[in-house]
Amino acid sequence: MSYAIIKNIKVKDDKVIVASASNNVRPRYYTPYVCPSLTRVLKEEGKDALELEIMEAYENGNFQKGNNKYTRALKVLRHLPEYKDFDWRKTLENKKNKRDDKEEFEELLRKALDTPLPKQKYIITKEVYDGIGYFSHRANSSFCKWYRDKSKAKKFDYEEDAESTKTWFTSSKDWKVEKAEN
Repeated sequence: MSYAIIKNIKVKDDKVIVASASNNVRPRYYTPYVCPSLTRVLKEEGKDALELEIMEAYENGNFQKGNNKYTRALKVLRHLPEYKDFDWRKTLENKKNKRDDKEEFEELLRKALDTPLPKQKYIITKEVYDGIGYFSHRANSSFCKWYRDKSKAKKFDYEEDAESTKTWFTSSKDWKVEKAEN
């Protein structure tokens, strides 16, 4: 299934302009275009409804990537305890998903948009032959980069995200998740 890789979203002259590329087309060209469905929501229902519509597109996976308030809110949303009842990825067949209550779901999306990311960050470290190595990034499913320079370490917003990154690697039993100095 395809999705839009978002470069940016702008509201200009009562129009919603989305710069995106399809995930399944190469080479990737980020083409800005006026999005008719989002522009209609803006004109008929207002800016608040537009933000909820965009946030829902990110949550559903139709929009992905980018570095904007919606991707930050998505990180917050996935760590809110009440989200587990709305998460369509984890709802069991025998359990009713609370998404049927649209007002409650929209309220949760608003809460995620209004909640900032936590200030406390986390890093992954490991003992190397003559000191400490700091996790930088996962290059692929079996290889990751480590640096001696702590400033190059990847900073995770949530401790759970750092812990789940460790699960990608079989050799991670001696890795440690630590609080980063802000």
